[in-house]
Amino acid sequence: MYAPRPLVRRSCVRRGIARTAALVPLLAAVASSAAAQSALPRFERADCLVNGDWASDVRRECGWLVVPESRDRPSPNVVRLAVEVFRAREPSGAPALVLLHGGPGGPGGIRLYSAGIARSSFPRSRDVVVYDQRGAGLSEPRLCPAYDRTADSVYALRESAETIAALRESRRACIAELDAKGIDRLAYNTSASAADLVDLRRTLGYASWDVRASSYGARLAQELMLRDGPALHAVVLASPVGRGVPVGAEQPMSTQRAFERVFAACAAQAACHEAFPDLEADFYSAYDALSASAVGVAVPGRTDTVRLDGAHLVAGLREMTQDRARMERIPLVVHELRSGDRLRAAREIVGNASAPRTLAGRAMRELVTCYDAYGPAFLAALDSINSLVRPPFRRVRERECEEWLPRFAGPSARVPVRSDVPTLIMTGYFDDRTPTTQARRIAATLGRAFVVELPDEAHDARPSPCDAAIVNRFLQEPTRMPDSSCIATIPAVAFATTW
Repeated sequence: MYAPRPLVRRSCVRRGIARTAALVPLLAAVASSAAAQSALPRFERADCLVNGDWASDVRRECGWLVVPESRDRPSPNVVRLAVEVFRAREPSGAPALVLLHGGPGGPGGIRLYSAGIARSSFPRSRDVVVYDQRGAGLSEPRLCPAYDRTADSVYALRESAETIAALRESRRACIAELDAKGIDRLAYNTSASAADLVDLRRTLGYASWDVRASSYGARLAQELMLRDGPALHAVVLASPVGRGVPVGAEQPMSTQRAFERVFAACAAQAACHEAFPDLEADFYSAYDALSASAVGVAVPGRTDTVRLDGAHLVAGLREMTQDRARMERIPLVVHELRSGDRLRAAREIVGNASAPRTLAGRAMRELVTCYDAYGPAFLAALDSINSLVRPPFRRVRERECEEWLPRFAGPSARVPVRSDVPTLIMTGYFDDRTPTTQARRIAATLGRAFVVELPDEAHDARPSPCDAAIVNRFLQEPTRMPDSSCIATIPAVAFATTW
């Protein structure tokens, strides 16, 4: 006799059908995600994000380069790099030129370079590409904007216990935020950015291109020379961070020597030497005095009082070297701190070094510099340099990198680049971060490298007409040392002796 099936089985069937139906959208989403990942890298056209009067006379194409967040570990995450291409008005067959901004992190290249590119001669005969590196500028994701705000708010108290505690708390909050969002902290480094650049070139359809890079961007360019060398026609490295140079560890000596060059340049000028015959001694005396008793300075736009101590003196004078007009006041400021209008001199330094600054991408900077450089060799090099320099320039042996990342790049990531790609290296005589001595070490392992030192510039200065002319000549004939005779026409820095 036929016995009907229990109703419970029918409900199980219904639940099974319901579950299957519920899985369909999920499976579709997974399939869609997998399809999207398989389409990487890709270029998505979009409206240009930066505009101005200069944009009316150029042909621009803008959009996003979408790449995997990590190429080493499975991840559903993507990175979107803001890209801007200035199309040649009168194509000459010259290779495209890509500009690599410094940092790492920071405002990116689009905000920094767009107006200048539009007004330059470059887009007339060749395409010019500018973009924001991962973790910088307009690119996505933006890493920990709250950490940027904290660093800005405590900048004026950089060396105090209060600052150290605030940065530690913000750093740990940033790390927790990145982990909660599933962002791979090990995916933000120079190697990953170099892979992005290769994808950018290929996605835009360029068989080869020229590269112009400054500061950290030059470090990235050297990585590209290893990874994509056959596709590089010529490379310009301005104020370059060296792949095989422990720049951070050598920073104390680089800064001390830059200051010594300022003191020597003053001594070589009759008016400056007469006004400040003991400039170097004045500096060390001012440093000792401020280290013993800081000066409180009110800054327009701030509600707190900035403490000018010895560390801030060094930081402020470093910032003053970045602009020729401000550099010309360094001897006057140092002398006044020692035996003149001390408060006015303190305001001059605080205004340049301690007021809040908007520097997006600080977390990116920490991730990159830690991954690329940190480790036992870095700490040993820093200890060695600290033992050689005078107290104002010594750098604290910090271990924040051990919080930012679980591991760091191996020694092979810090080997000097060996390449025959024609390379022009531009440096500044007063550079306190990447001095000419480091540039020559970079050039020593390159088969066709030319080094040019600008006598009036510091680190990553705004290109002068002479600087631009030398670069243009090199890009036209990259296998020859460019004519740099214009350097002889650059006047020496004329130091101010009165307010």
